[in-house]
Amino acid sequence: MGPLTNFSNEILKNELLMSHSSYVFATVVLFLIGFFGFFLNILVIILMLKDKQLWTPLNIIIFNLVCGDFSVSILGNPWTLISAISHGWIWGTTMCVIYGFFMSLLGISSITGLSVLAFERFLIVSRPFQRHCMNRKNACFIVIGIWFYALCLTVPPLLGWGKYGIEAANISCSVNWEDRSSNAASYIMYLFFFGLILPLIVIVYSYVHIIITMRMKKMQMGQVCRVEAKIAYIVLVMILAFLIAWTPYAIMALLVQFGDPSIITPSTGVLPALIAKSSICYNPIIYVGLNSQFRQSMKRLLRKQSIGVHSTYETYGLAESKYMSQTNTPERKVISRMREIENVEMKIETSPGKNGCCEPNI
Repeated sequence: MGPLTNFSNEILKNELLMSHSSYVFATVVLFLIGFFGFFLNILVIILMLKDKQLWTPLNIIIFNLVCGDFSVSILGNPWTLISAISHGWIWGTTMCVIYGFFMSLLGISSITGLSVLAFERFLIVSRPFQRHCMNRKNACFIVIGIWFYALCLTVPPLLGWGKYGIEAANISCSVNWEDRSSNAASYIMYLFFFGLILPLIVIVYSYVHIIITMRMKKMQMGQVCRVEAKIAYIVLVMILAFLIAWTPYAIMALLVQFGDPSIITPSTGVLPALIAKSSICYNPIIYVGLNSQFRQSMKRLLRKQSIGVHSTYETYGLAESKYMSQTNTPERKVISRMREIENVEMKIETSPGKNGCCEPNI
């Protein structure tokens, strides 16, 4: 424990790389990211857990993305928030490595999941008669494959190929971009190719062919399936939001590793990291804002809660009026109230909902 403590103290005493106001700014931004990231993602998780109509193969992969973003908000953000308040990483070397590994794992799983979504849309649009091949079971296997792929890219530094270390003015940890040894450089090239370039190739290839296929359908039939176009648009917005959030960070990492690191000051180095961390807030907004399935599910949930509260108040009022008009023992009064409440709640829970196809409801 001694070396870890010395590590933290050195950072706090000798390596305050930004002004106090810059650390305050980072603290406020990290708090907002953590707050909205937590509640927005937990909202989508609750909607999917309560509404089985949302469990389409596509949404299973999206649910995996949501869980990843939610994990960042509860497992990653608090450590950097406290470090920003403390003006430096205070958790020691071991925790820095663990944090860097998990954040890298979650980031790679996100872009891999988005590339899978893009390719799945390409198959749906270009080969509509093979829709049955993508079912819930296959979607679960795909999710397992996404995490295995992400592990293959993020475990090597734990085994000696590459390193995890301090970054972003000493308030966060990630891959050690500043290490220019052949060992670190080879791992970084490996990570960038399979963790960024290859997923981007899949995404670009998929959407180029989606656009070509839709144009051909429009010329042949005079129209394009609205459902296919809508889903492809939602996935595209998700991908663009992710790339907008992570591109500045990727450029900064490449400059630090292969360019002139002196042009990246601690303050400018923090900004790309904060923008990248904000990506956990975008996807839930996109799901609920653009996907009518999620909007309708939210309305049903809110309506059910509202009816439940209203019915409970009515039941208590009915029980109270009976008590005023009849002379019952306290025990009978309590039993009567409980039965009436149970009857109302049972009616609410067993009331028929809307049935419909999952994907056409976009």
